Amino acid sequence: MTASPPIHRLSWLAVPPATAAAAQASAAVRALGRLAPTTAVGIAGVLLWATSLGDIRVDSLGDYGLPPALPVRWYAGLALVVVGYAVALCQRRPSPWLLAGFLTATVVILYGTVPLCTDVPHYPWVYKHIGVVRYIDVHGSIDPGIDIYHRWPGFFAVAALFGQLAGQRNPVTYAAWAEVLFPLVQAGIVAATARTLTGRARTAATAAFLFVITNWVGQSYFAPQAFGLTMGLGLYLVALRFLTGPRSSHLAGTPPGPARRAAITIICVLQAAVVVSHQLTPYLLVAGMGALSAAGYVRPRWLTAVLAGLTLAWLVPNLGYVQHTFGLLSGTNPVANATNAHVHEFSPLPGKIFNARAGYALTVSVGLLAVIGAWRDLRRGNRVAGIPLLLAVVPVGIVFAQNYGGEASLRVVLFALPFAAVLGALALEPTGGVWRLRQAPRVSAVTGALVAMFLPAFTGQEEINIMTPDTVRAADYFDAHAEAGSVLLLAGPDFPLRYGPRYPEFRGPSSDDDPNLLHTAGFRHRQLGAADLDGVVAVLRQYSTHGYLAFTTSQEVYAEVFGLAPPGALGSLEQAVARSPRFQAFFTSPTARIYSYRAGR
Repeated sequence: MTASPPIHRLSWLAVPPATAAAAQASAAVRALGRLAPTTAVGIAGVLLWATSLGDIRVDSLGDYGLPPALPVRWYAGLALVVVGYAVALCQRRPSPWLLAGFLTATVVILYGTVPLCTDVPHYPWVYKHIGVVRYIDVHGSIDPGIDIYHRWPGFFAVAALFGQLAGQRNPVTYAAWAEVLFPLVQAGIVAATARTLTGRARTAATAAFLFVITNWVGQSYFAPQAFGLTMGLGLYLVALRFLTGPRSSHLAGTPPGPARRAAITIICVLQAAVVVSHQLTPYLLVAGMGALSAAGYVRPRWLTAVLAGLTLAWLVPNLGYVQHTFGLLSGTNPVANATNAHVHEFSPLPGKIFNARAGYALTVSVGLLAVIGAWRDLRRGNRVAGIPLLLAVVPVGIVFAQNYGGEASLRVVLFALPFAAVLGALALEPTGGVWRLRQAPRVSAVTGALVAMFLPAFTGQEEINIMTPDTVRAADYFDAHAEAGSVLLLAGPDFPLRYGPRYPEFRGPSSDDDPNLLHTAGFRHRQLGAADLDGVVAVLRQYSTHGYLAFTTSQEVYAEVFGLAPPGALGSLEQAVARSPRFQAFFTSPTARIYSYRAGR
């Protein structure tokens, strides 16, 4: 028998080094050749968008919000990015870096346009969060007797620490960019979750993109709920990756014991961070983990009890405050809890009705995609859809216990959307699982339709959400110079109230409501003037014998958009206040004026 010649340890080299390098270079050139046109489309889209920003005017928006004010170049740039993403996705060998670039560009265009076109963060309610951070920064501590934010201070404490380390003590300098950061991080976690569930990078990229272009509920700003959702998505990802149960062992096998113990520790830390930051999210995480455990997707089962224990341990000492101030439960009628009955929704203008319907249509569209994805996965005999379907259904339980200030339905959409996006990605997969470039028009059509609904739903209220620098300066001036024990009464909603670190020194409602005249039925739906001054003083003195009355352009727009007062009503009331000897000018700017009042003046 002839002995086989010995195999040299370098014999795996099929070609000489120079030839191998040439082959690798040739392959790289071919890859670049395939990617270059798609990359060029993406770059062209970003450049078109960037050059359009200077033409966007946000100081004269109508009741349809931002979309009518966006230049054609803005829409052209977005369209190129959406089409470029579809082409990059459908290539035979998609580039992960190229897909990540298109995803990032989409996030920046959709969520970064307003921050780039304004000088201060929009959403008037975000300034309450900034005020808490500024209080912690100045005092170095919290005071649970002030408000509910000080009883769930985790997010605010982290922001205060970040501001001190970064040298930006006032979050107004960076808070607007939370609207870009949170969606980007959340989209990355959604992609990682989809990759864990399916093992397919293309499906992961699709899920992340669907999440970005359908997240219309506007809860990604500088707020505890955005922080809590991000931590919660990370918690689910760790559980699905390392704590597989008998029905999900196919996802990643059975990790070794140390990895599982580390995962349990991380999950408990994430839950603790959410527990001390937000009132609602921890309970949804407990319900979600409990559902995964009961269905056999996650083990150990006792982990749900630990998470519930962490949540209740924080609630118990705060239970009396919550029950007295807000009420723990609002009832078990899901229809009533899912209905937003705020006063400003009684008679909005046509633009607001259109924008609201766009949001409803987008939600229904995402739901249909999710159902199609789950059905297709079931037909294929796979075991992928069960987990995201379960996690998408769990948030519906909110409407059986709380109306959450009229926003329960929005919270359901917010917490269900990441997992509905995973199911939607399954729906967009081609039959047979083979992707080809000719499928790009189909993906472009679906994603383009979703973006068309997203824009009015997400940016359709910017005429009342955008704050002017003068209005923010008025709020800052009041905090710095107003007399302690006084009240700032607003002529109408839409003012950055409680913006400064002194906000606990001033009086107002015991709950989180803004004290404003249009919350009082006697001031709504009619012209106002000098005959109403006694009524204004009466409302003001419900809180203090001395106080301040604020008028802003944003309040006038808000009152007109939602039909709270006829055009010019707040302006005529301000003229009467300015002429009255009972009031004196305290702060004056083109878009915001504050008048002081003292009993006996």
